[in-house]
Amino acid sequence: MRVPALVVGAGWILSIAWLTSAQSPAPAPPAMSLLNRYAAGEFDAVVADLDAITDVQQLLDDLKTHADAWLAAGGTADRARREIAAATFALEAARIAEWREWKWIQKPPESMGRLPTLFWKPAPLLIEWGCELLRRNPIPRAAERLWHLAALAVAQRSEDPQFLIGVTQIVEAPVEPGMRGSPPPAPAAGRGRGLEVVNRQNEIAHLGHSRERFSTEPRFLLGEGIARDRWFPDEAALAYGQVVDDIDVGGEALMRLGALHLRQNRVPKALEAFDRAERVTRDTYVVHLARFFRGQILLRQKREEAAIEAFRGAVAARPGAQSASVLLAELSFKAGNRTEAQQVMSAVLANPAAGDPYLQFDHADDRFWPELLARLRREIKP
Repeated sequence: MRVPALVVGAGWILSIAWLTSAQSPAPAPPAMSLLNRYAAGEFDAVVADLDAITDVQQLLDDLKTHADAWLAAGGTADRARREIAAATFALEAARIAEWREWKWIQKPPESMGRLPTLFWKPAPLLIEWGCELLRRNPIPRAAERLWHLAALAVAQRSEDPQFLIGVTQIVEAPVEPGMRGSPPPAPAAGRGRGLEVVNRQNEIAHLGHSRERFSTEPRFLLGEGIARDRWFPDEAALAYGQVVDDIDVGGEALMRLGALHLRQNRVPKALEAFDRAERVTRDTYVVHLARFFRGQILLRQKREEAAIEAFRGAVAARPGAQSASVLLAELSFKAGNRTEAQQVMSAVLANPAAGDPYLQFDHADDRFWPELLARLRREIKP
């Protein structure tokens, strides 16, 4: 009778199956699977998958929990590449989510007599997670400088200076949960009214971390001024003044200083700054904006012919830029030069991807994102 043998055989097969199941590793969290593919060079495909993620907090939690083991799994030889891969992966996820997952401010009922409280959402925390990861190395690597420049681009695109400079105050204005980019007023006495956000321990001040690692990087020095420009103009002017003679960023510092003077109705100082900016730079972004702002001044002064020349120069520096093109076309049409008006607007319609430096003025270094990301990906690709 062979039944007992059959039972024994079946039992042996079941035991092997149970052991195999018990010993097989648990599947990797989705975030780590994406990170694996990203580090392997599947950049665009992974970014498409990141764009579809709805639970960004879970992505951040998975990185915090499992990234150390993932970094160690590559061994010493691959450690540096994996670190920059993980930090850049987090940065790409943050940029995708930043306009919906940045921060919210809880404002209690007035009857409670309590101050508003700031809560950072996953996007800025992803940036800071990558920053902390790279800061573990006592001596910064060259790729880390690229990463910090790219992180500044992402942070400036958020339109929230509080993440960069860590001022824990908000303006006295209606604030709703989920509101992005609430501007901080100056903290010192006599410089504007404000309601302090109570959880000071939640300050991030990311730009300070970048400057600690790369104290001589001029774009970080310029970034201090840009972060303060709208809400702390005196401090911004001082920051710009520190780098106006820098060969790399001096032109932009002068252009932004001129724009600041223009907002304060210091027209002669603004024009002087714009003239200096054009003399010291070949950056078409800076040249375009200096000419565009000069054209606005001339337009206010009713000097329409001179304004046309200024806007014409701005369009020549950045063909297809919408704001300058619209003003040039309008003034040209008004002056009877309908051919130029038509040609200018045709160029805008033919090149919708040209962008508008004026509309993207606050986004600052975001214009460098494609180049910086490409260089980081070259560092990561096996």
